[in-house]
Amino acid sequence: MASPAKVDVDSDANMSADFSSKLDLASPGAGAATGKKDDKVRIFAKNVGDAPILKTTEFSASAASPFSRVIDHIQKKIRTSAAHKDAVVHLFINQSFSPAPDEQLGDLYKCFQNNGKLVIDYALKEAWG
Repeated sequence: MASPAKVDVDSDANMSADFSSKLDLASPGAGAATGKKDDKVRIFAKNVGDAPILKTTEFSASAASPFSRVIDHIQKKIRTSAAHKDAVVHLFINQSFSPAPDEQLGDLYKCFQNNGKLVIDYALKEAWG
């Protein structure tokens, strides 16, 4: 079985201001609990099945951002590959469910964080719930 191809995620110069591939390690996850506008949530993206591996698997996003921003971000990165240009990406929290696109990342972090990170599994086919 061939291993998934790596997708170049660093090629997008116009990455949204809400996303940053640099993590704030000084206070991991502290922002999600306070509800401030500039608080960040640490996200770990993990591929499932034949989904390609992202070059940057850890990033942070605003706690006030909706989950749809993460969906758009990961889908955009996977679609940079010619082999996956029309791929539909399914995202799951902790290998169990896919949250509603309007769920705030801070709320998801408070409920489902693991070791200071919100673990998001992504697949090209529906894998869980």
